[in-house]
Amino acid sequence: MAGEKQLQVRFFMSLALISICSVLVLSTVLFFWFREKTIDNVNKANESVLLNTETVFMKYMDMVQNYTMDFYHNPNIYTVMQSGDNSWSEQLYSALSQIRGTLTINNFIENAYILGSGAPVMMFENNPLSKAAKQELFERVRDSEIRQSPFVWNATLNNGQSETMMTTFYNDRAFSSSEYNGAIAMTINLRKLQENLFNSNEGDTRYAVLNADRIVLMQSNSSEEAFDSRLLQQIVSVQSKEGTLVWKTDGGDKKLITYHQSQNGGLWFISETSYKNSVRDIASARNLMVGLCLVLIAAASAIAAFVSYRMYKPIGTLFGTIRNLSDDRLAFPHGGGFDEANRELEKIGNRVKALKQENEDSALLRWLTSPYRADEHVPSALPPINQTRDNGTFCVAVLHIGLSSGDSSLPATRWREHIRGLPELTEQLFAGTGTCRGFFPHHEAAVLIVSETENGSFGDYVTFRERWEQLYGSIRQWDGAACTIGISRLSADSLQLKQMYDEASNSLQYIKLHEHLSLSFADDIIHLNSSSVPDSTLEFVLQAVRSQERELLPKAVERLLAVACSYKVEQATVALSRLASDLQKIAETGLAESLPRHTDFLDHYQRIWRMRSYTELRAWLEQLCAEAYGKLNEVNTVQTRNLASEAIVYIRSHFGDQTLSLNGLAEKLTISPPYLSRLITEATGSSFPDFVNLVRLEHARSLLIAELELDIREIAEKSGYNSSTYFTTLFKKRYGVTPSKWRLNYILQKEN
Repeated sequence: MAGEKQLQVRFFMSLALISICSVLVLSTVLFFWFREKTIDNVNKANESVLLNTETVFMKYMDMVQNYTMDFYHNPNIYTVMQSGDNSWSEQLYSALSQIRGTLTINNFIENAYILGSGAPVMMFENNPLSKAAKQELFERVRDSEIRQSPFVWNATLNNGQSETMMTTFYNDRAFSSSEYNGAIAMTINLRKLQENLFNSNEGDTRYAVLNADRIVLMQSNSSEEAFDSRLLQQIVSVQSKEGTLVWKTDGGDKKLITYHQSQNGGLWFISETSYKNSVRDIASARNLMVGLCLVLIAAASAIAAFVSYRMYKPIGTLFGTIRNLSDDRLAFPHGGGFDEANRELEKIGNRVKALKQENEDSALLRWLTSPYRADEHVPSALPPINQTRDNGTFCVAVLHIGLSSGDSSLPATRWREHIRGLPELTEQLFAGTGTCRGFFPHHEAAVLIVSETENGSFGDYVTFRERWEQLYGSIRQWDGAACTIGISRLSADSLQLKQMYDEASNSLQYIKLHEHLSLSFADDIIHLNSSSVPDSTLEFVLQAVRSQERELLPKAVERLLAVACSYKVEQATVALSRLASDLQKIAETGLAESLPRHTDFLDHYQRIWRMRSYTELRAWLEQLCAEAYGKLNEVNTVQTRNLASEAIVYIRSHFGDQTLSLNGLAEKLTISPPYLSRLITEATGSSFPDFVNLVRLEHARSLLIAELELDIREIAEKSGYNSSTYFTTLFKKRYGVTPSKWRLNYILQKEN
């Protein structure tokens, strides 16, 4: 009774623990999923604020930049820059009044400088810089291109203090080779700008603007502690332009950091939120999940108790049966646990496996080597001695009988009767000239020993073969039957019975190498080539795979098997196993070059040896070829895409080269021009000349807008055309208007 109770308790504990663990895992997954959703919502809100902050900041920068452009293009101010003459006039006074008004209206713009060709000419300063800082500003603007505006630098004030400033400027230097003719520069007070950029009340989240040197230019709630320098270093060193990370401070607090890099790549906009506050919305959900888990655990425990009680009775009966099988009433000394029962089942299973192995390995051998006996209980391999005279000859046949269509209307018992009746059917076909004994390893195989009833009763060898062909035809008349037969040579020495069985087995194996063979005689294959199949025979199949000629694969396999059937079975099987190993290696790695033999060679050998038909062997080899072909095709497709991408990148970076050609680019990529042309057409939908013109015209269109001082001839040259007329023709053909008309339309729209 104690053992029964213990078993029932174990059932209950197992089912209860499984149920409880399942509930806890489910609730944990739901909790973390909801937490991630909550953090994601907070992160999206911060991203929205950062994008809005970037938009506002860029508007301020654009506004200051427009001021510098307007002042630069003022003819009076431009005259001062060129001549250095700062004597007052009514027109100059009006222009300078605009500068003073700009500094007054926009309190975050502190200083404005008119820089001549050799030195600063005039300046308007609310927060004066030192003389050295002014000279540094002049030299930096003089040596900078217009696209480098704005820039951040550490300036020294007139009172000796150092302050980080942002400066915008405008000059004529579009390229490093352009001539410097003066400039307008304005400095921005970042402390004042951040008051316009950030709200005074940002809650528990603070925002900041960071440059590439990890300097915090502006931030909300500026009175709080500074940002961690390690955090700033990690943000500016990441590859992605935006993202989120959880940062643990030295004090142990966690912060949710959201960052976003501006489009020009020079500034970073970041936000910092308490991680604890980010997940505060899931507190109620957590309490609900805890209550739900307790309810589910109680229900799971009740169900486990009921199921364990109902399951004990049949399982207890099963354990009793195990006791009977083990023939040991003391087999469960610890009360009938699972471990004891499992050990007994393993012992019984090992015994059955050992008996089966012994039966399979020795039954056929015992049958083949049994002595001549009369009236024996188990028939011997050869007929009793009183049925043969004068030491007549005998042969061994190995038959494999299956279903050609995989199905048959014959019931299983009727099929077994057919198989068991093969000795009688054979004797009928031999018409009294031979006696037959049979051995049946399983329901699809048979081993037959046919002996002469008297010396020479088999007749001539032609008649002997015809009788086996008649047996094959009779078996094929069975409903749905498919048959292959291997037949040994004739012998009168009973001591060679095992050797003759091996001959018949090899003859049966040979059938799978021949497309139209179902009946094989050892005398026909004894003179086959016994040397190894050369690797060159296999190379034709491998070459068809490597060259990506899929339509040749079936023919290549057919040709290989046609050659293999001229070798002995063992040598042919070894060669086919080598080929299968190479094909599988290609299918796994995608490497088409010569490879070391695969470690699964023996597995392939055993698999081929177990195959029964030519159709099965050929289908398997073609499948291996198709898998290797598919892998190589996949690898080649990736390489083709890489070549196309490389060509497109080169065209986009060298479109200005007037000598750019299909032949030249193909030579750089070490491929043929027609192949390169096809790759570009497939990737872009345009031919090589059309794609080059598309890239050049897109660049020209941007120059027409960005470089208003350039004429059409210069734009054509910068876009890769040596003829402005040809350029104008192509531009109008694509965009419907001439380049000049395009530029004029842009200027009018901008003014409106």
